[in-house]
Amino acid sequence: MHGAIHIQKENGEGRDFHLPHHILQQLSIQEETPMIVEFGSKAAAVTIKGTKERHARLSSRTADELLFPDQGSFQLRHDEGHLRIGPHLGILAAGREKYLPGKRKRFNRVLQNDPLQSGILTIFSLDGIQSRHTQLSGYMYNPLDESWEKRLLPYPDVVYKRMSLKKELKLSFERHVNGAVFNQAVYSKWQVYQYLKKDPSLLPHLPPTALFTGGSEAVDWVNQWGSLFLKPVKGSFGRKTIQISPSAGSRTLHVRTREDGTNMEKCLTPEEAAIHLNKSIGRKPYLAQKSLDIAFNHQVIDYRIYLHKDRQAEWKAAGWVAKTGAPQSIISNLAGGGHASSAEDVVRSCFSLSKEEIDHLREEVFSVCCRAAERLEQESGTVFGYFGVDIALDQKRKIWLIEMNHRYVDDRLPLYAGENELYWHIQKSYVDALKGMCGFPQEHIPDPR
Repeated sequence: MHGAIHIQKENGEGRDFHLPHHILQQLSIQEETPMIVEFGSKAAAVTIKGTKERHARLSSRTADELLFPDQGSFQLRHDEGHLRIGPHLGILAAGREKYLPGKRKRFNRVLQNDPLQSGILTIFSLDGIQSRHTQLSGYMYNPLDESWEKRLLPYPDVVYKRMSLKKELKLSFERHVNGAVFNQAVYSKWQVYQYLKKDPSLLPHLPPTALFTGGSEAVDWVNQWGSLFLKPVKGSFGRKTIQISPSAGSRTLHVRTREDGTNMEKCLTPEEAAIHLNKSIGRKPYLAQKSLDIAFNHQVIDYRIYLHKDRQAEWKAAGWVAKTGAPQSIISNLAGGGHASSAEDVVRSCFSLSKEEIDHLREEVFSVCCRAAERLEQESGTVFGYFGVDIALDQKRKIWLIEMNHRYVDDRLPLYAGENELYWHIQKSYVDALKGMCGFPQEHIPDPR
């Protein structure tokens, strides 16, 4: 059923669910039919009754078993003796409940500008999850009165997880969340590379990459590639990244890092470099990646593209931001002294492009990133809802996929770049992804009057 209907809790000890006659007809349900009604992770047996009223009524006994709110506008989905009420959208927004009021303020603006047509949205914390009872304590936003209410609710239909879960909670969500917990799994840079390289259309956009197995082999890669980066397989923010470059007309290798905001460089023979790398990396999992020609005016520049699923569960790009590294730095991350700015301003400056050329390049970048998201989801078998994709544009404007951030996507970068509108568009995109993955259709058809 595509339309929304008002459902309210009524006093009574029975187990009846009264539905308007036109709804029974749309759902092909006969009166007096026994049914299992579901709301989030909760279920209860009811008897379906018809009513001439335009709204539905759920007995208080059943509503209490389902942890159903007093009233709301919901969609119904009927499937082989089961009637699901929803959608119930959930955002795991904080580790502790005391931080939820601040998170609530963020989504106030999103919901005011793009209100829910039906269902409810709940933001909750790790310490509010009661896995033993498949329920949680959180703040419920009900679009009927456009306000938040702190209450106990079942697990939602779909969950946007903004932090890691312990194994017990992860398994509990996998068993009892009807729709999806997206971005549930975490993959290393090497695993992502293995998945993406299977796509012939993406392979030209992937820098040559290999696992680090020792300093001597890294020196061999320098001879083969000219220059390379060594990156922690599970690292982030550019930490512990090492660049190795040859010297013109000399056997000397330049081994560069950035530590505590300072560029560090050693000039070593190949033999000394191999020993140094074995000592500094040891058995820690690292990968080697060919360096790209992405320095402009002695500053490394790359770009963060924000991807999300829309209400039809299709991948879309919300926008992009440029990251420019500190002078002479080997990384672009803000944590390493870099800064964020408008992607299109940076592209215009680096390549002297017209507006039409920038528009074409942007669409090409977004298309490559969306294709990478589709492929990673397909190959890994994991449901994703958002990505922060890092790409680079070399001197010839070739697009290179650098990293598919899915564990922690820093959505504050647009604020640092002065792109406030993009920041709020990203916040809205999280709710859009929930809507698109909740299992309920998004078309809104008003109740007949």
